[in-house]
Amino acid sequence: MRVQGQRAVMAEIRTRVQKDVWWIILDNPPLNLLTTEMLVQCTAALQKALRLSPRLIVLSGIGEQAFCSGVDLPSEKQRSKLLHAARETDVMFSTVRQKKIPTVALIKGNAFGPGCEIASLCETIIAREDARFRLPAPNAQVFPSAVTTYLPSLIGQEQTTFLGQSGKTLSAREALHLGLAHQVLPARRFLQDTEELLIMLATIGSPA
Repeated sequence: MRVQGQRAVMAEIRTRVQKDVWWIILDNPPLNLLTTEMLVQCTAALQKALRLSPRLIVLSGIGEQAFCSGVDLPSEKQRSKLLHAARETDVMFSTVRQKKIPTVALIKGNAFGPGCEIASLCETIIAREDARFRLPAPNAQVFPSAVTTYLPSLIGQEQTTFLGQSGKTLSAREALHLGLAHQVLPARRFLQDTEELLIMLATIGSPA
């Protein structure tokens, strides 16, 4: 929850369908920190996507500062609930892959820790040129499949271990070079180029 003026505004997941593309949008600015409730909503959004069978699922974040910079834990007591919700989201992303619905993470700003993890659950990562990536430290990992399967498949186990332990921040170009990002787009043409890419990916997508 965040305060806007005199109102308390709940962090949430927003969804929309546009040209047979199912958008899942992290809405907890400015850092789009994941909460337990947001993860529950994300799982539900993926379940709904399975029923709708869109040609493409896009995961993105509200605002310019961050795709997702981590998790929001009011207290350590809440950690087990958040981890359980994250496992459910993790499993649902795997189910979407099995159903052959393409998934894209659209990265503006920072994808740090769990933000980098949840991006890796998507098959394709498209980054704006000013995006930054940082893998989670070993004691801050949230999504099991991200660190055991998807990140190692993208950049190798050695790099996954090194980057997690070192806390090194990667530029978008460095992420592209390592294989963490699949495409880097210029900021001035980001909206236009992204739309063209998503149209192409949706056209070749194979709904279940």
